[in-house]
Amino acid sequence: MILDLRTVAAEHLATRRARGYRLADHDWLIRSFIDGLERRGVATITVADALAFARLPETDRRWHAYRLVVIRDFARYVHSIDPAAAELVPAGLIHSRVVRRHPYLYSDGQVEALLCAASALSPRAIAATMHTFIGLLSVSGMRSGEAIALDVGDLDIDQQVLTVTGKYDKKRVVPLHPSVVEELAKYLGGRGAQEPFFLGVKGGRLNANTARAIFRQLVNQCRLDPRPGCGTPRLHDFRHRFGVNSLVDAQRSGSDIDARVAVLADYLGHVDAACTYWYLEASPELMAAVSERVAAFFSGNAR
Repeated sequence: MILDLRTVAAEHLATRRARGYRLADHDWLIRSFIDGLERRGVATITVADALAFARLPETDRRWHAYRLVVIRDFARYVHSIDPAAAELVPAGLIHSRVVRRHPYLYSDGQVEALLCAASALSPRAIAATMHTFIGLLSVSGMRSGEAIALDVGDLDIDQQVLTVTGKYDKKRVVPLHPSVVEELAKYLGGRGAQEPFFLGVKGGRLNANTARAIFRQLVNQCRLDPRPGCGTPRLHDFRHRFGVNSLVDAQRSGSDIDARVAVLADYLGHVDAACTYWYLEASPELMAAVSERVAAFFSGNAR
């Protein structure tokens, strides 16, 4: 009996999601893979087919490796049902290394310029949204997607906190300065708790692609040119700026860097504290601090 790969794919994804996996992009990638097999009249999965699919389109090796992992997991599931329907795809056929993009660390002047440019947008509703959106990202270190997903009820004005839903649906409470709460409340203007926090042009929830496109316009308008190693400024770089500035403040005040990293990891919603330690590489001042600690360690004077 020939397996219906589409039915098996639906079972495979449902099973994994029931175990807690989010599986972003898996649906359309597996669907595209099966589409390709059907166009060639193929009903079984081979290692060659999986590799050919993974290497298209001609992008970077990390994306190729990710595509192969998606198909490898699917092929393993199919093989468990009918070994004749799918070959097992070995791990490591496409090697990739995670290379973090160096963050664009905005200066205070650049943030102010972006906020002013956002305030001048038209229509006025999107100007208010983008001004408040950029302002919140710059002072909270939130992911842009987390901010877009906020509802009005996530802001507790009395307690001066935001309830944020991060990766893997992990919730955290983000404390805010009273001045930030005041600006957010002014932007919301008494809207209902279940309404989207940030509104788009048509009055619904702000679209992530729209926000990025408008931000690119603002970046060009403010003439924030790419820097070596970090490229064009992004919304996500506000998060990096927040993380780096927090550690720089700790370094300047003589605070325990490791203790600050632990607090910062929880505040930013990092699943792995290693993601937070990465910020130590992001500025010359922090790199100097790291160098001093390494030197002290090897000289036997580590603190």
